[in-house]
Amino acid sequence: MTRRLVVLAAILVLAGCSRDRRYELEGQVLAVDPQRQEVTVKHGDIKGFMPGMTMAFKVGNARELQPRRPGELIKATLVVADSTGHLEDIVRTGEAPLPTAEPGMPPAGWLQPGAPVADAEFVDQTGRARRLSEWRDQTIAVTFVYTRCPLPDFCPLMDRYFAAVQRSLSEDPRLTGRVHLLSVSFDPAYDTPDVLAAHAKKAGAEAATWTWLTGELKAIDAFAAQFGVSIIRDDRPLQEITHSLRTVVLDRSGKVVKIYNGNDWKPEELLATLRAADAS
Repeated sequence: MTRRLVVLAAILVLAGCSRDRRYELEGQVLAVDPQRQEVTVKHGDIKGFMPGMTMAFKVGNARELQPRRPGELIKATLVVADSTGHLEDIVRTGEAPLPTAEPGMPPAGWLQPGAPVADAEFVDQTGRARRLSEWRDQTIAVTFVYTRCPLPDFCPLMDRYFAAVQRSLSEDPRLTGRVHLLSVSFDPAYDTPDVLAAHAKKAGAEAATWTWLTGELKAIDAFAAQFGVSIIRDDRPLQEITHSLRTVVLDRSGKVVKIYNGNDWKPEELLATLRAADAS
C-alpha cells in the first residue's frame, strides 16, 4: 500500500511540474507559413499573460494550419510550456480586411553578406552612450529582443542561446576579447538602462563579453530594419509591435557575415559562424 502511494505521489508531482499554461487568444491572421508551421496573428490583449501585438506563433497541429488564410478572424488557445509556446484549437470566427502597411516597416530585402553596416548610436545597461563602431575590431553577434517578451521560444530563447554561446566563448582563450555579443532592445520606453542591467544579470551576461543596448526609438527601428526586423507601432506603448527575430554576425570590419532568421538555429551554429568570421 505504501509503495502504491509513493508511486501515485510521484505521478502527481510530475504532472504538476509539466503542467502547461493555457490562454485564450483572439485576433486576425496576417500571414501563414506552412514550411515553418507558423501563423502570424495580430491579437488583442491576452489576459494575465501579454499585451496585444502582432507576432508569429507555432501551430501545434499542422492540420489546423492548412485551412488558415490571411484576413481570417480567429479564436485559439495559446499553450505555453517552460521553453515553447504554440496555438491549438483554432476556430475561424469571421473575416476582415487586412491592415494596410504602415510607415516604418522594413523594406522587402535587407542587408546581404558582405554589406557594410553603418555606425549607430545606443545606450548600454550602465547608461553609457555607445556606438556600434566601438566593437569594429571584434567579431560580433547582434540579436533583437525586449525584456517583457513572455513567449519562451522568442526573446527568452535568444537570451538562453546567447548565454550558451557566452559560456563556450569563456572556454576558448583564443576568442577572449575577440568576440562580443550585443542584445538590442526595441522597447526603449520600458527597457531603461536599469531594467536592462537587471535583465542582463538575470540572463547571466558578463560585461566583458555580452552588452545590452537600447536607444532612441527611431534610431533603434532604423538599425533593426536593415536586418529585416519588423517593428510596427501605434501610439500605445507595446500594444502593436510586429515582433520578428533576427540574429546577425558582423566581422571586424563591420560587414554582414550572416543573418539568422527566426529561432531555427542553435548556439553551436552561431558559435561556428563567429569562429569562422574571427579566423578570416
